[in-house]
Amino acid sequence: MKKYRLTDQRTLLGIVSKLTTTVLQDRDTKQKITLTNPVAVNDILKSVHITIETTEPLVSKPKSLVCVLKENRVELRVKPVNPYQDDLLQVYEILIEPLERSAKRAAIEDIAAYEVQMAQTADLGTVISIYGKTSIINQALNQWQVHLEQVLTNFGYFIKKVQIGFYYAADTQLMEALATSKAPYYVRDANRRIFYTDRGFYSPKKLSEIYVRSYLDSLLLSNTKSTLIFPFFSNGKVLLGYFEIISNLPDLGNVSLQSDIEGPEGIGPLLSFLDQKAEEFVFQLEFAYAKDWETVIRTTPVRDISQDGRGIGMTLPKGTNLEARPIGSPVSFQLKINSSPYTFFGSLRSLKKGENDTTQIGLQIFQCDKTEGMSLLSTYASNLIGEAVS
Repeated sequence: MKKYRLTDQRTLLGIVSKLTTTVLQDRDTKQKITLTNPVAVNDILKSVHITIETTEPLVSKPKSLVCVLKENRVELRVKPVNPYQDDLLQVYEILIEPLERSAKRAAIEDIAAYEVQMAQTADLGTVISIYGKTSIINQALNQWQVHLEQVLTNFGYFIKKVQIGFYYAADTQLMEALATSKAPYYVRDANRRIFYTDRGFYSPKKLSEIYVRSYLDSLLLSNTKSTLIFPFFSNGKVLLGYFEIISNLPDLGNVSLQSDIEGPEGIGPLLSFLDQKAEEFVFQLEFAYAKDWETVIRTTPVRDISQDGRGIGMTLPKGTNLEARPIGSPVSFQLKINSSPYTFFGSLRSLKKGENDTTQIGLQIFQCDKTEGMSLLSTYASNLIGEAVS
């Protein structure tokens, strides 16, 4: 059975708007839920938010809302926008699964992936702690620092600079504490001594008052008013390093953070954005050190593909042995788009048994061997899905 994964803001909003007259169910608790007030938010993630209503108090915070329409099963994947407002959710993905009687699912029956390969990755934590910043790592750091500065500036943040560091070299009381806690850290306004301590952020109250005063004075001497430190981890969930975002203005110079940090365009979307970028950055490092590539299968059918072209599912036949492959393993495969071969690179995100002893894998795609490959795949996927679910 094919599934169509939708992620584009306009598409999500259009579908959610049509479901405001439909009763949905929480996939886990089976509680009945209705949707109101779907809205497109102009945050860094281009989010779609909904308000949910129930006849009885929520049993738990929903993660997935489902309903069955005439020809399709629709699943809304959601997450909280604000930890203090249970009824406000972000819809980050919609899965549409045509029912058996719907012939439209045939649209992606004949898509195949070729030369699917997987590799072993080096232990990044060990590589970094032994060798420090190698030329490969330094090149990645420089590229990503510039990339993050540009993206954040384009979305209304006033950025002095972005630094990327590793905790193996932690040499200050603050960095040692953050390495131990594995928590993010945010000085909203060094001049007014305002810190952010909700959502599991590290509280400076755990440090000595003398050290905190000295630390804030050093920020002000360098004309730094706000600093956000966000940790990143390896695929094995080992703490590696951090993104440090530095601004000459309070609250990173962003109006939404200044006026309503817990609002729909506040800290939540920024954290989700940094989490996505951290995952991509770590993949680039792990991919650079990938070794011993092995062919898993020469050709296999594609099961589903996300609208942004960054997620793909495949079905591997009986006898394919992947039990020893950990989640996060580097993967490469080829797709033919407009009769031309493109090689895509990503990581293993899910692995489970399917029907008739087949193996179903889900991959996250990060890059292509040709510069136009990612945008072409996104366009191809959107057109494919549009034809299938229109």
